[in-house]
Amino acid sequence: MFFDKKEQQVRQFMKRHVDRIKECLVLFEKTISLYLDGHAEEANVSSYNVHKKEHEADVVRREIIAKLADGAFLPFIREDFIDIVELIDEIANRAKTVTQTMVIQMPKIPQELHADIRMLTTRAVEAIEPLVQLMEGSLLDREKSMALIQEISAREQAADAIEFKLLKRLFQEIDMTLAEKILISELLTLISEIADAVEDVGDRIQVLISKQAV
Repeated sequence: MFFDKKEQQVRQFMKRHVDRIKECLVLFEKTISLYLDGHAEEANVSSYNVHKKEHEADVVRREIIAKLADGAFLPFIREDFIDIVELIDEIANRAKTVTQTMVIQMPKIPQELHADIRMLTTRAVEAIEPLVQLMEGSLLDREKSMALIQEISAREQAADAIEFKLLKRLFQEIDMTLAEKILISELLTLISEIADAVEDVGDRIQVLISKQAV
């Protein structure tokens, strides 16, 4: 899939981009953990670090777009790479949205939900691992790429299952006002959407692979 010098550079930048996204998600998970542990001020600082890492990823995104605009790849697949890069960047955008929403709204999250929220966060973050492998070279191997895309989908489904369980407990078992429940439910959905965003990337890569096979 990657041939000339410009395309090799795009590949390197895309790997760097995904690395920045992964680092952003590590900070994202740390921020959630700090907040659940009752360390609001530290969570606020950590949230800002998520924002900074998202900005770093955005800088790399612009570099990739510039390389593509400079003629990397044939025109009929160049747009596919642009779409993939934008979707990858959206993962960090969503992580930033979650942490900012949490430290600004400061929802009162019942202790009995903490363990499952940590698990939801971990599952959402773990969805990035197969994508990292794709960017490390597996994208050159069609069979391996398809297996990794399926793994992304499986991890997204795992996150969805935890989200459903949490929402059911929240609305059926927890004694809170409806307004408080809605606030928490929105946060849970935002966390789960991290895995959704990773799956969107996998789906778009699958389209690109299909084009390459024609």
